[in-house]
Amino acid sequence: MSKKFLSIVLGAAVLLLSACGGNGGNSEGQTPAPSAASPSQQAAAGGEGGDVSGTVNVLTQALEPTKMLEKFAAEHPNIKVNWETIGGGKISEVIKTRLAAGGENVDLITPLRPDYLQLAKTGQLVDLSDLPYLDNYNPAVIEGGMVDGKLYALSLSMNFYVTWYNKTMFDKYNLKEPTNWEEFLAVCEALKQAGEVPIVIGSKDYGENNHFSTIPYGSLLSDDPTWVQKVGRGEAKWTDPESLAAMEKYKQLADNGYFIEGALGIGRDQAYQIFYQGKAGMISQQVGVIEFLAANTPDFEVGAFAPPGNAPGQTLRLPFSGGHTMALYNGSKNKEASQVFLEFISQTENAQLMSTEINLPSSVKGVQYDFHPIAQVLMPLLSMPTADLMHAVVLPQTKNVLATAFQRIISKDTAALEELAKEVQAMTDKELASQ
Repeated sequence: MSKKFLSIVLGAAVLLLSACGGNGGNSEGQTPAPSAASPSQQAAAGGEGGDVSGTVNVLTQALEPTKMLEKFAAEHPNIKVNWETIGGGKISEVIKTRLAAGGENVDLITPLRPDYLQLAKTGQLVDLSDLPYLDNYNPAVIEGGMVDGKLYALSLSMNFYVTWYNKTMFDKYNLKEPTNWEEFLAVCEALKQAGEVPIVIGSKDYGENNHFSTIPYGSLLSDDPTWVQKVGRGEAKWTDPESLAAMEKYKQLADNGYFIEGALGIGRDQAYQIFYQGKAGMISQQVGVIEFLAANTPDFEVGAFAPPGNAPGQTLRLPFSGGHTMALYNGSKNKEASQVFLEFISQTENAQLMSTEINLPSSVKGVQYDFHPIAQVLMPLLSMPTADLMHAVVLPQTKNVLATAFQRIISKDTAALEELAKEVQAMTDKELASQ
């Protein structure tokens, strides 16, 4: 399998981040025929004389899908789309600045999850709960996008967390994909005994520690898939017994020597380099890491499985959050034209164009990940039951404190797990009190 191949697939989702909602439609994921003409149908009905016209300004971190936009322009000549891609991790800052300045020429935006929740709760986004084509989307993005029972964004991509593994190495030692925590430990031990590095993690970068925690927290999330969100609402705590048990599992991996030596000095970029050089058996991360893989070509076959933190007999879940959550700003002067565009991008044919062109793991039903052969490895995972993607839903200020706790576990710090959990909970309590 070529490296370029793998890099394109994994990197596809570096663009991803946030969530969506749900409602009716048909089982094939195609738009049902509404009793009244939809905005898109109204716009197309009259050709150049259609009733709907205007300019739709899209502010997003996603790359521009030129082919899809050309198709939209041909079908809706009275509606112009200005697609503005904000890179460098600055989408949150740019959206806040534009809205603070009055929201002029702001229509469709893809806010990061913390911003999405705040904008939804403060009435700055249009309620999309009653759109007739929501069943076109993977149910997980619909459920994950709900805020107080309402949907304010359509997640265009699937952002999920998997364990990528060196299949060639696994085959060499007759190892199978683990499906629970006990099997995962057995695989790690077998690789260690064979002189291989079981797990590479870029622990120097805070987010990597939180992302990886999805595995040791797998049992808790199997029973309570939205537990992390509950912590963010004050309905559960990091000091709960189940959470302490998960921290103990994190510690078990460190104490057993399953992480690469010197993990605290390795960043995300270096971790991926180590994996693609065949120097580690597994690396766990989101599907979207293309920018770090484009220059690397693995000389081995790569596979992917859902992080197996569940106990034997428990449901194995796929850690997930919606990405590119496209929301309609309530102050938009082009709401009707924006809704025409939202309906257009929600159709399988159009979503496929976007997915293929910009390497986006689409959340629209029926879309095939054909932007690279390795993407097919991910397709069987899409139908799995899901759970919270840890780093995506932890409260913003708590993220660094949580990551620090995990770093201390990896460093084999002597601090009691109960004390580490109390420090994390203290920050969460502080954030909740300030809301």
